[in-house]
Amino acid sequence: MIRQSITILAVLSLLGCSQKINTTATNVLPKDPAPQLYSNPLFENGADPWVIKDGDVYHYCYSKGNGLAIRTASSPQYLPQAEEKVIWHAPKNTSYSKEIWAPELHKINGYYYVYFAADDGENFNHKMHIIKSREKSMEGGFEYVGQLKTREDKWAIDGTTLFYKGQRYFIWSGWEGDVNVAQNLYIAQMDTPTSISSPRVMISRPDQEWEKRGSGNGAPTINEGPQIVKRGDQVFILYSASGSWSNFYCLGMLELTGDDLMDPASWTKSDGPVFEGTDCIYSPGHASFTTIGQQDWIVYHTARHKGAGWDRKVKMQPFYWKDDKPFFGAPVQDGVVIPID
Repeated sequence: MIRQSITILAVLSLLGCSQKINTTATNVLPKDPAPQLYSNPLFENGADPWVIKDGDVYHYCYSKGNGLAIRTASSPQYLPQAEEKVIWHAPKNTSYSKEIWAPELHKINGYYYVYFAADDGENFNHKMHIIKSREKSMEGGFEYVGQLKTREDKWAIDGTTLFYKGQRYFIWSGWEGDVNVAQNLYIAQMDTPTSISSPRVMISRPDQEWEKRGSGNGAPTINEGPQIVKRGDQVFILYSASGSWSNFYCLGMLELTGDDLMDPASWTKSDGPVFEGTDCIYSPGHASFTTIGQQDWIVYHTARHKGAGWDRKVKMQPFYWKDDKPFFGAPVQDGVVIPID
């Protein structure tokens, strides 16, 4: 089954832009029970998608103007039709009133936390902030907790949290200093879901040729959008690299190959992109990961067309495991039918 599924992803990656494939249930799944069928895009407009499974439902958390919104459905393909619920509006004239980016909803000890980047209208002032549910449900609403402040207090976006062997960590994209030269990936220990308890440690900088594409001429180099994929004790950080405004945005991967997450030497970087564009799909990046049934799925955004820059749409497709590492193949074209078990 896994070999057959990987073969299908490989075939899809070789298709020309004008070709379509109808991947029916008999190609990849048993006839009984019959799967549902899905085709991309998930959302015609959207960026930095965050989908999380919560019991029997899925939540899609996203920016809505100067606020945050959630859609909830029984399966990800139904999220576009789900009711939009705005869960928080940023107050005016604060350090977190504008440019609200890449929110992530996490359920920790029964409460819901949303980590997001925001500023006062000047990108130079972007920092990570948190809202938290008042109750152990979303029905009681959310309240602003504060800035998730690091000891260094530098520019920060795209934060995510990881709980591993009894310790919680925060991982994000930030500047080393106060000048927008490069975005690096940092990790720090947390003592609560709303506070950082250690100095930050840089675990990746954009030092490879494939991470620098689209930069230059004064544009910064990019490592951003870190996301976690875990299987047992295996930990992988999938992150976005290359200029987000360019046609070269892609996903790279860090693999935990040591024992200490706070030691940069414990992380091994992929030799090249693990998920990148094709001749007809451009700039796949900033992914989140979930499961539907027993199948792993990647949810990501792409540029709407070549040269579209930050004009994006949201897509999703299954991914598999090869040599004990996640294998993503290539972005599937819009309209290709994918079975969902």
